[in-house]
Amino acid sequence: MTALEKKTVILVTHQVMDGGQITQSGSYEELLMAGTAFEQLVNAHRDSITALGTLNGDGGGESQETAAEMSNRCYPTKQISEGESSVKGPSGIQLTQDEEIEIGDVGWKPFMDYVSTSKGFLYLSLIILAQSMFFVLRVASSYWLVFAIQIPNITSSMLIGVYGGIATLSAVFVFFRSHYGAHLGLKASKAFSSGLINSIFRAPMFFFDSTPVGRILTRASSDMSILDFDIPFSIVFVAAGATDFIATIGAMAFITWQVLIVAVLAMVAVNYIQRYYMSSARELIRINGTTKAPVMNYAAETSLGVVTIRAFNMVDRFFRNNLKLVNTDATLFFLSNAAMEWLVLRIETLQNLTVFTAAFFVLLLPKNQARPGLVGLSLSYALSLTSTQIFASRWYCNLLNYLISIERIKQFMNIPKEPPDRR
Repeated sequence: MTALEKKTVILVTHQVMDGGQITQSGSYEELLMAGTAFEQLVNAHRDSITALGTLNGDGGGESQETAAEMSNRCYPTKQISEGESSVKGPSGIQLTQDEEIEIGDVGWKPFMDYVSTSKGFLYLSLIILAQSMFFVLRVASSYWLVFAIQIPNITSSMLIGVYGGIATLSAVFVFFRSHYGAHLGLKASKAFSSGLINSIFRAPMFFFDSTPVGRILTRASSDMSILDFDIPFSIVFVAAGATDFIATIGAMAFITWQVLIVAVLAMVAVNYIQRYYMSSARELIRINGTTKAPVMNYAAETSLGVVTIRAFNMVDRFFRNNLKLVNTDATLFFLSNAAMEWLVLRIETLQNLTVFTAAFFVLLLPKNQARPGLVGLSLSYALSLTSTQIFASRWYCNLLNYLISIERIKQFMNIPKEPPDRR
């Protein structure tokens, strides 16, 4: 309260009135010493705090003494011997605590919570099945062109017709993959939003007194948006990237099996780099989730107190504070994207080494050992290996980062409920 540091503050209460008339007046200490209704009010409030501390404690004498000491520290105490009052400092208890965040790697537990809460195991299985069929048909269309083009009597209509039929069937499975992914997202959104709303509506009043509204709004807005759209499509893209990567490595190894040696080593290195990246990116995303609530709280409080802010000529100060909060949130977002680019750069380097190895062994193949069409197919897949690996790794890491939103929503889905009305 530095804004009121050098200002006169007047505390007003209507608890000195009885029957519409003022029965007593004076300072806080004088009213407390008068032994009238005001002292009874203060003593009743102190006794309620003592009783609350007894209920929350173990029921022993130690907890009662602690609660009594806390209550006595919060109010002036009457000095019988000297007839004076002394004011003791606050107990130091903070009502609003720092926002709770998880620490370290929690594994795939949030993902399993996502699937189990939404009861989406069937849709997840159908997504994997549809993507697998698309993968098989995609490889089949490529090999059809390689082998069919060397058949002497095949017509162009037959060549293009079969290829078009396979491509059309592949598009059907792509549609089903996206369809089931959207249904998985809808089921998860309905389950989590219902659980979050029911938990908040049944929460005790102490939860709202100790929890800023921004923390509730961020989970109901940005975190729910990630759960609605980003997570289901990330699951689809991870499945697509993984199967494309397997198809690319398989096509390369079909011609030059030696490339598997370098590919396996590169995959081990990529896995190590991804784990190194995730240890930092995970914490950045978690901290970034806690920086959005202060921005919303500050904006709401500023809009409510805009008249007072203008009266005290503090507009510039509040504007600077708002910029600081926005910059803090934007800084973490920037660092998260910078960490992703750090990962992409190293994946590109490793997979370019794999592509170079595949091309090198193709050049060393003896003449007439492999069909020219297969060699061209292998090189075409090799050239797309880097982009395929980056696509798969990027969406895999994004999925792990998005799962943090499930952690945050689950925190508010397990709030102790208000006792039911027994009337």
